[in-house]
Amino acid sequence: MTIDTDVLVIGAGTAGLRAAIAAADGGANVLLVSKKPVGQSGVTNADVAEMAGFNAGHNDHEVELHYQDIVEAGQEVVDTTLARIVAEQAPAMLAEMQAWGVPFEREHDDLFVFKSCFSNTARTHVVPGHGRNIAGALRREVSVRGAVTVIEDATIIGLLRGDDVCVGAWGIAGGQTLRIGAKATILAGGGGGLAFERSFSPSDVAGGAYEMAWQAGAVIENVEFMQIGIGISHPLVNIFNGYLWQGGPRLSDGSGQEIFSSVLPNDLSVEDVYASHLWHYPFSTGDDSKYLEIAINRAMTAGRGARHGGITLDLRHMSDEYVASLDQKSGIGHMWPLARDFLRSRGVDLLSETVEVACFQHAMNGGVKITANGESTVEGLYAVGECAGGPHGADRLGGNMFVTSLIFGKIAGTHAAQRAKKISRLAPVDAATRAEIEIKDALLRRDIDAASVLRKLQHICQRSLLVDRTEAGLDEVIAFTEGIEQRLERSPVGNRLDTHTYDLSSIARTAWLIAKSAKERKESRGSHHRADYPDKDSAFNGIIEQRK
Repeated sequence: MTIDTDVLVIGAGTAGLRAAIAAADGGANVLLVSKKPVGQSGVTNADVAEMAGFNAGHNDHEVELHYQDIVEAGQEVVDTTLARIVAEQAPAMLAEMQAWGVPFEREHDDLFVFKSCFSNTARTHVVPGHGRNIAGALRREVSVRGAVTVIEDATIIGLLRGDDVCVGAWGIAGGQTLRIGAKATILAGGGGGLAFERSFSPSDVAGGAYEMAWQAGAVIENVEFMQIGIGISHPLVNIFNGYLWQGGPRLSDGSGQEIFSSVLPNDLSVEDVYASHLWHYPFSTGDDSKYLEIAINRAMTAGRGARHGGITLDLRHMSDEYVASLDQKSGIGHMWPLARDFLRSRGVDLLSETVEVACFQHAMNGGVKITANGESTVEGLYAVGECAGGPHGADRLGGNMFVTSLIFGKIAGTHAAQRAKKISRLAPVDAATRAEIEIKDALLRRDIDAASVLRKLQHICQRSLLVDRTEAGLDEVIAFTEGIEQRLERSPVGNRLDTHTYDLSSIARTAWLIAKSAKERKESRGSHHRADYPDKDSAFNGIIEQRK
């Protein structure tokens, strides 16, 4: 099947939906392609938290402080131009989401805000239900725009190029080849969560955006930085937000023993670690909070996990009276009931039972290098959302991902529509792209146990590419991912199309890109922890790029 359109959007999460709306409002015919049914695909629709943060200032002074916090958290590896765009356009995006019906928490007849991860001032607004309410509002807006056509259950496999310009993409839909000619193409396919045993990303987030962009010649940057966070791993999967550490949970391994004694410096207490982690959910080498993830990760890697592999967490002492006695600067008095009641609605009562926790990959901070218009280094190709690099650095402010995805989704969609109006004819697909199509078509027909190979890759990445990175561990990831490529090439070719082989190939390429960047950065900075280079080194100020 062959389709031509003005603007092609690949991915139907927050960024993709907002890009489609903007492109349609700009007068373009839009084709939105989703790997799963819209409303089920991507991280936006993943049911992994009781709330989502949404950063926005309310006056010029607050906007400037927002920008300064992004840059400070970015630690010399953030694109300051993109950071300023986020801070300056966040207030308008907050107003737009309110106008479109997204509910925000209120307190004392005003919007409730608290000081979220890596911020120096309170600006994080709270959306109950994580991304579901945002996604629902965006889907309603898409549905009333006749210029947007949606194709669901389609996997995009590669980008089409001609005269060094992206001219669309191709993939598989309904077991048949789908070829889409487009005057502008927007990647909104999310990150690389499938590379890890434990991730808050659903299984359809398989690194395809990085693989396709890299194959097309786009620059990939900052992918050694990702948000890694502690989450409940049993009896359900849910983010364990930073403010909950103020409750002083008790952590123990499978034998009931504490997990910190072999990790903490002599002058540091568990209470000190909790106090540091109170102000940010993700793992960061920037303060003493790092010992929490390191202790959990090392205990589990050493085989000291509890019955279901995680570390036991006990919060049964968190009565209303106890919470009321705590310092309220973290917002715990307002936020704890949200978390407690949300988990109760899913069958878990933290006041009457223990749970297990573990370290999870959460979200990428880097990705495809983009300009202020959202365009990649390949003409005609845009990237938005988690697969885009630049707006975030070594650490990312809590509450900045959704707002950034919406802002650059709108920007990229608007500019893609403007580009489409200027183009009368697409260049023919070049020889290099035709060769790539032949290779990937054969890949889709390879007879290989993709699920088994993927499990081995995930195990290696969980151990060596998450919290504790070392030269030897990164070399293992690189060697194994290169081995996957070779194994795929050697596997026999059959007649059955199987997109799982492409998912394996794309997530292997993504893990390879992350490991290559992590190996080059011989220091610890923000979310990137090299156990063999534990200190920050100014020699590595600046962004690391990967090019084909």
